[in-house]
Amino acid sequence: MLNPLLYSTNLSAEEYKKYARHLIVNEIGINGQKRLKNASLLFIGAGGLASAAILYLAASGIGHIGIVDHDIVSISNLHRQILYNTDNIGELKVKAAEYKIKQINSECKVVTYPYQLNSNNSINLIQNYDLIIDTCDNFKTRYIVDFVCYKLHKVHIYGAIQNFEGQISVFNYKGGPRYSNLYPNYLNLENQNCNNIGVLGILPGLIGLLQGIEAIKIILGNGQVLSGHIMRYNALNMSFRKTKINPLNQHTYTNVVNESIINNINIIAFKQLKNFFIEDNTIIIDVRQNIEFIQSHIKNAINIPLNYMKNKGTIEFIKNAHPDKITIIYCSSNSRAITASTILYKNKIRHYILKNGFDQYLDNLKYKPNICNIKY
Repeated sequence: MLNPLLYSTNLSAEEYKKYARHLIVNEIGINGQKRLKNASLLFIGAGGLASAAILYLAASGIGHIGIVDHDIVSISNLHRQILYNTDNIGELKVKAAEYKIKQINSECKVVTYPYQLNSNNSINLIQNYDLIIDTCDNFKTRYIVDFVCYKLHKVHIYGAIQNFEGQISVFNYKGGPRYSNLYPNYLNLENQNCNNIGVLGILPGLIGLLQGIEAIKIILGNGQVLSGHIMRYNALNMSFRKTKINPLNQHTYTNVVNESIINNINIIAFKQLKNFFIEDNTIIIDVRQNIEFIQSHIKNAINIPLNYMKNKGTIEFIKNAHPDKITIIYCSSNSRAITASTILYKNKIRHYILKNGFDQYLDNLKYKPNICNIKY
């Protein structure tokens, strides 16, 4: 809960009318609405995630919104970035967003930063805000946000999207995990944003709204905040799954096979994968959804979706059915594989993660045949 000086905050007669449906909610009331008016939020990025969150948070009565983004509006943004329309094409996103916010909530103070967040300006920006809403699309920026939020004791509300999937968590909340606890920097994750992998246009709206809800809960001090867990949403089967974050902190390096060892979990690159096909002693597990697996997968892989990885039967199968096999797991990029990896590690099953997953596998093929069983 944030602790503003509520006695110095007043709601106008217009605000009493505007937020009437908030004021009659027990968990909000007049003091809650004053908290929203006093709160200051910084959005890192003004794309699809930010679009929905900014609109609803401004409409909810947030009193101070900052937006960092150097990009301009393009026509390809419009299917998902609902802050903008065709009249905004070629305009700075932050300026178009400011205008839209003022239309919704003229009382909201909007500060725009038409440049990229970087290691030089991040502290000066982030220190001025109560909550940091991470709506960017690249790992470099996320690690900067992670580091500065930790250093300044700021809450980091994270969201990410890809194709038909999204994920959200709240980091650095009351001593909870950081983003780098879930995705350590030494994994060398590669960017896969909407421009090169595609995304269902509605999806960032949903994930952005969930980020906004977490922000409001923190401001009001109500409900269970999504700290220590990551929530994953799959639009294809309409599933939400909340998974506890088991931080990956310890790591060492070995020159034997040029891999990073994380809590006895080995990360292998695409070029190393062929070494495991020399003998028939490898079990490859695809932890993506079944519909993704059917469309295409690595030859001889078996499909065990992440939702089933915790099942006792699954663990026993991996332990006993192939006791002498080398186990390799992969997903589209890294996120689900890392979660599956922590489950296997907890059950003392030695295994490897295919670095950057199936997407990297496809990128490294000389050509991409449109068949289900991709041959190596």
